[in-house]
Amino acid sequence: MVMGSVSSPEETMQLQRTLSFMRENDGKDRMTVQSFEHCIDQVVRFHFPNKRNLTHTHWNARHHLIDPLWVHASVLKFVRSIQDSMTGLLLVSGLRESLKGEKKRWTAKCEQEYLEIREFIETLVMRNARQGQDLSVLFF
Repeated sequence: MVMGSVSSPEETMQLQRTLSFMRENDGKDRMTVQSFEHCIDQVVRFHFPNKRNLTHTHWNARHHLIDPLWVHASVLKFVRSIQDSMTGLLLVSGLRESLKGEKKRWTAKCEQEYLEIREFIETLVMRNARQGQDLSVLFF
């Protein structure tokens, strides 16, 4: 089983810049969910041009409680959705924003919690993937 977290700082920054550009050119104060998902599709096609049929799922943590049971269910849903594919990509956005919530500053405690949830997600994907599946998780 091959499992990798492909979120290098450069790739994460590229994704954020690309999505920010698309949001700015959307013409609205807040991008609709449908537009945001369309942007995600475009970014995946742009960043992985050699993988035309790359199965991917986007999980926007801003719209969910960051509770271990909820995270567990969302990750398992992703793994089940790509059972017939040998490769897949889970894009996780808004995790930092969701953890920060109403707090004014990002603290060391927030960072520790972020790293723990991130590791939890990666471990769940790895544990539930089929033999020989190549799954990646990208956090941005």
